[in-house]
Amino acid sequence: MVSYVDSEVKTFHPLCEAALNQALKNLSLDREYEVLHHQYTGTLEMDYVVRNSRTKKYLCVIEVKRTPADVQSTRYQVQAQSYVQMNSPENEKPFYILTNLEKLISFRYDTTKPRVYQQMLLPGLENVCDFSVDDENEVVNKLATIFTRLVDEFRNDRYQYLTTLEQFLDYMNSTIADDKKWKSSMAMLMYEYIRGAFSAVRRTEIRYDVHKFHNDIEQICIEANTVDFDGIFAYDSAKYLPRLTMPASILADIYKYGNINISGDAIADALHNIISGDKHHEGEVATDLELASLAAVLAKMSNGLLSEGKKICDPAAGSGNLICSSINIFKAEPNQLIANDINPKLIELLSLRLGLSFPKVIAKPNVAQITTKDIVKLNKSDFSDVDVVLLNPPFVAGINCVNRKVPFYDKIKTIKGSEAITKVGQMNLGAVFLETVCHLVNVGTTIVCIFPKAHLTERGEEAVAFRRMLLNLFGLHTIFNYPAEDLFGSVTEETCIFVGKVLQKANEVLVYSSDVKVADIDLHALQNITSGYCKMDFATVFPGVEARLFDWSELDAAVEDGWRMVCSEMSEAIQFIEGNINRCTKLTNITNTTKDYRKGQVGVNGGSDLTFFDSIDVLYIKYEKSVTLEEGMRNAKGNDFILNCGDSKFLNFNRIGTGLAASITGDYTLMTRDAGKQQRKVKTAAEWETIAKKDGKVRFSNNSVLIPTKTRKSGRVHLSNIPLYVSTNFVVFTYSSMVEAEVVASYMTTIFYQLECEAMCKNHAGVRKGEVGDVVTTHVPMFAAITTLDILKIQAEIPNINFLNLNNPTISKMDEIWAEILFGTNAKTCLVDAQRLLRFLANRRNAQ
Repeated sequence: MVSYVDSEVKTFHPLCEAALNQALKNLSLDREYEVLHHQYTGTLEMDYVVRNSRTKKYLCVIEVKRTPADVQSTRYQVQAQSYVQMNSPENEKPFYILTNLEKLISFRYDTTKPRVYQQMLLPGLENVCDFSVDDENEVVNKLATIFTRLVDEFRNDRYQYLTTLEQFLDYMNSTIADDKKWKSSMAMLMYEYIRGAFSAVRRTEIRYDVHKFHNDIEQICIEANTVDFDGIFAYDSAKYLPRLTMPASILADIYKYGNINISGDAIADALHNIISGDKHHEGEVATDLELASLAAVLAKMSNGLLSEGKKICDPAAGSGNLICSSINIFKAEPNQLIANDINPKLIELLSLRLGLSFPKVIAKPNVAQITTKDIVKLNKSDFSDVDVVLLNPPFVAGINCVNRKVPFYDKIKTIKGSEAITKVGQMNLGAVFLETVCHLVNVGTTIVCIFPKAHLTERGEEAVAFRRMLLNLFGLHTIFNYPAEDLFGSVTEETCIFVGKVLQKANEVLVYSSDVKVADIDLHALQNITSGYCKMDFATVFPGVEARLFDWSELDAAVEDGWRMVCSEMSEAIQFIEGNINRCTKLTNITNTTKDYRKGQVGVNGGSDLTFFDSIDVLYIKYEKSVTLEEGMRNAKGNDFILNCGDSKFLNFNRIGTGLAASITGDYTLMTRDAGKQQRKVKTAAEWETIAKKDGKVRFSNNSVLIPTKTRKSGRVHLSNIPLYVSTNFVVFTYSSMVEAEVVASYMTTIFYQLECEAMCKNHAGVRKGEVGDVVTTHVPMFAAITTLDILKIQAEIPNINFLNLNNPTISKMDEIWAEILFGTNAKTCLVDAQRLLRFLANRRNAQ
């Protein structure tokens, strides 16, 4: 029998392929058309295509998912649509199908109907089979029957669009700024949607056409609220309009849509884009459905099925992807679910989705508890019967949520009587949110939290405090790492999942690492692995997933430096560094070679385009004859190893008169950019002058080595032959002599040093970020250990230095020189190993 937690690639794909081939045979088209697996369009990989064998053009594209919710997800519908859109010159017909084998929706791409919901074809969501009843043969046969009909219709251009929903979404978008109109509109429209859904499952409680109520919103709410859906229909005259009229065509469309899309997932998904589309910077990002299922499975593995009277809670539920994913996995009843979100407009979506997750049985009092409260307004009593918390907390960078964190810190202090663990530096909002939840729930509560993976390895005080919280408060016992591919839409930062039992210290922490996309993880196999984990290294536990056990004490000892060891992709590189770099007698920690190091100063408080004076043409042209400019280094984009000049002209405000400084900063203030959505104060001309003068006090002498703080694909390192004013884009190490600086900097261009940087720095959205705290952990040559002859070899090769292409590094003469100096007879082996490992890590961080 097929299960929603089976591997998409290993279970769902072969059954789909068998059904497609059977359909072609049924139509006697198996010589004219062929079924192809994992074809590429650009960089995108399609699950299946039906292709004309002669013309090589595509009849249709088939995208396979695991659950009915996936099929109704707008995001996955758009994903399938994008394949046909990109295939345009290669399409015989522009049809596409989204299916999980059990459910199916077909579409036809049309440039005049650009939205995916406009391209949906009748009959809409089709019921193919039932996984709880049908075995694999029956699944294939039933799916083949529908594919046979669709292939025939596609070839002969027989199709009819279902409904556009465009009028509905445009209408709802027009009400977003008017709370009363929004709630009243949702009441009327969701009444008809639910009536359509109930009709499909033969329920009669909501049977009257909404027109019978003559636009009386209160009467509509009374009628529907007898069943449930409090978030939509709990009437309050202060929040609703008394009456509302709208076009009958919208109501007819929404009834029809509810009748064929019973779950409410698709409509909630579309409305969530309206509600939260411009709030990604506030941390409102929907959880991907496959990731939500993985989180729910990990929660069940930690907690087991719910005991009688116990509940699952998502305190930042959004539109409900996480909490809805738990229903089938936990076999939960409606009254075992608690969903909360601070955004009041999301309460209707939660109410709709959770209610229609139980379309045949939902009825008071067996209903989910749905609230729209600020988490800091909740109390411990609100979590008294909660056994499991599923959480994708709002992630907002610390600098952009200074004011938002204050109530959280106050709440934590009220509960525990002391300051929050996360009250450190510029802590992000998600970490503070998680700590607040830990203090609200009972001891032993399972919490599953999706969080940015960078917190495993960062060395800043915020990341250190976060890791301490995971070990000592959260009760960390499991980490699950996975590729970022196909997750969170436009969000490029990698995430992972933490699982813990609050205030219950685990002796061991189990770390999983998936090499396959989340959609391809076999959740059934995951649940069946209960023992046999290796403590020495990561080992395969089932295809595509490795695991390793770590002692709690090992993670505790590495809290300050970061948990690189839990990232399986780093393990071989770390072993190479420990065995060859750290033990090399001619290499030492970089801080032993000079005490004169720091990050570049210019721009630390903003205004780099003021002091790097040639940045703004208007200012530069107006004042260039009135000022003396010096050399500055602003951007990490140049390809010169030796710097005989900067890339910018720097204006030192300490060397110009007060009147001129005031005139320049006054002009600058008038043209500075809007701070936008970040919580930053607009500065005055006097404040800009103070900042500029501070930046002018830090000039780095020649013999300085500049290491970029952000690296994507080029292993840049610069050696300054002149004094420079340097931006925050570099970490700078200054040496007493040029020859010593040459030795260190030349080594930094090699495969060996760049590999160590890949391991020691953090990956941020494909960029290698190396702050001072990261760079000071690296190793460089001890000048005294390098012979005069070797120094001459190094100096002779310096003019030929080209920065490494990290994604495809080639071994240079400088690499060979340093390999011979450091590793002697093992030089060639070390070169080949370092080259391979560097290429692997760089491409994993920043795939080309």
